Amino acid sequence: MSLQNNESNEIVQRIVSLGVAENAEEITGLLKSLRLLLTKSSAAQEAVAKNAEFSSFIEAMALNPQMRTEQSTIHTLTLQVLANTVVNNGPAQTLIWRQHGTRIAEQACATPLGSSNNVLLMIMYNIYLNGCGLISNELALQTCLRLWQAINEAKCTLNFEYLHFFLENFMVSNGRVCVGCYQRLSTEERIAFLDYVAHYLRENSPNGKLAPFLLQHFAKEFRLKSDCILRETMKLRHELHPREVHTLLRIIASVSGSEEYANFYAEDQSLFINVSSLLRCVVAAGKEADGGGLDKPMTKLEEVALTSGVDAEYEKKVSFELKTLLVRCSANLLYENKANKGYCIDTQLLPTLLECTVMDARNPLMREWSILAIRNACINCPEAQQIVAGLTMQGSAPNDLLSELNLDMGALRITDKRQ
Repeated sequence: MSLQNNESNEIVQRIVSLGVAENAEEITGLLKSLRLLLTKSSAAQEAVAKNAEFSSFIEAMALNPQMRTEQSTIHTLTLQVLANTVVNNGPAQTLIWRQHGTRIAEQACATPLGSSNNVLLMIMYNIYLNGCGLISNELALQTCLRLWQAINEAKCTLNFEYLHFFLENFMVSNGRVCVGCYQRLSTEERIAFLDYVAHYLRENSPNGKLAPFLLQHFAKEFRLKSDCILRETMKLRHELHPREVHTLLRIIASVSGSEEYANFYAEDQSLFINVSSLLRCVVAAGKEADGGGLDKPMTKLEEVALTSGVDAEYEKKVSFELKTLLVRCSANLLYENKANKGYCIDTQLLPTLLECTVMDARNPLMREWSILAIRNACINCPEAQQIVAGLTMQGSAPNDLLSELNLDMGALRITDKRQ
């Protein structure tokens, strides 16, 4: 043990005595030797963590984003040495975090994105799991969310496995802790967290189901905040609050339609009432001359053409897919749910669902989800069936898109413009 300790000190002293630019090859070899040595001795780990000169070397090489490109090999090796220093060693973790904690958290989500971010998160994850309280829950979650935001902004396709380990630790294993942290996040951070949850659900919950307490909180948050979709916040430059509700709705739609989560929201009738009420309000608002503060439906081909006067960014707005998600949630929550079918009749939701059986570029697949919702409402429900049976045929509903394609008569006419 003493021999390995002395050996690590000798290697460290040699590294800090050399100039990086002139001795890159020798430093590379020394760092590889030190990296291996740290896996064999806890005393060596603590000796490296205590060395003030090597601490400065770590700051200059591992925690300096410029080095990711200027001295990539030495930067990577120094990070690996730092990572091996803290593995399963509480005293070394304490020393390293007190000296470098702020910089580690900053650089874990810094650009340029690459393997360095993953190694830095691995270091944080090891220290966090030790349970000694060096890293707060809030700091851990915020660091992960900042990295997730940076990944999305850069459209980065690299795999950051420790980002997933960290966030899954919150979402799957520690639902109550996660909810407590979520409530203290900024609006932007909450949206980033919800976006990650939606991503996790799209991947079919690969490493365990979301904590029930967290799912319950999502429904509660949606009920509390959903009215902001129709309030003046829609007209503000920053649509952050509506975006949060929109993402909550996407999560509820995924959960309520997933076999993995079965009937988690089946007994939450207040959620169904809230979703169906918001759907009726959004549909009613769309009939107003100004769209009721919401974007008007897009039912004409000319509106989605490149030469259209419609904002080309319409797919990035909160109104995009809003009705589709509301109808999708309604369809899922009506499936084999007697109580919700009763509320569907009481709140007169069926006529609204029938109004959604049209094509709208702002709400792709709304028509299909509406048909499914009507089906789910009517199965084994004579009252709903009677409502539909009592409707009077007044002709085909006007649809500009079908008319433009000449599909209203059941045929598609294609003309050759070259003639």
